[in-house]
Amino acid sequence: MALQFLSDTDFKGTLSDTVLTKLRGTADANLEKAEELGISELSCLYSKYDIDTELAKTSTGRNKELVRIVVAFTAYYLYNTVIDDDIPERISENFEKEYKHVLAVCKGLAATFDTLTNTDGDTVTRFRSGSDTLRSHDPFYM
Repeated sequence: MALQFLSDTDFKGTLSDTVLTKLRGTADANLEKAEELGISELSCLYSKYDIDTELAKTSTGRNKELVRIVVAFTAYYLYNTVIDDDIPERISENFEKEYKHVLAVCKGLAATFDTLTNTDGDTVTRFRSGSDTLRSHDPFYM
């Protein structure tokens, strides 16, 4: 199996070729699992953005913001696959920064991702809402 969204060149500036080769595992098993876990961190974005479509884009058509986020998450999880190596501080800091960014986007911060749309092209979101029946403030109501 190959990487779903990222390519080796996406890690330039984050992981050296030597470190990437060391961490990737037999038949890229560690790298694939790390990317899978990194993508799972995007779960809160699925209610508002078309993340599946974003992840299906290839080459230069990919969203640069999403590439940056997934690289940070994948690098962090990649280091977690090797027991004897400590995660470098900059990798942990990048993970934390991008995680906070994703949470902020989930709460309404503007992002460059494609939004979900219905068949008419109107923006939609997938979430449930509801409330209890309004209560009466009439003191004599029973």
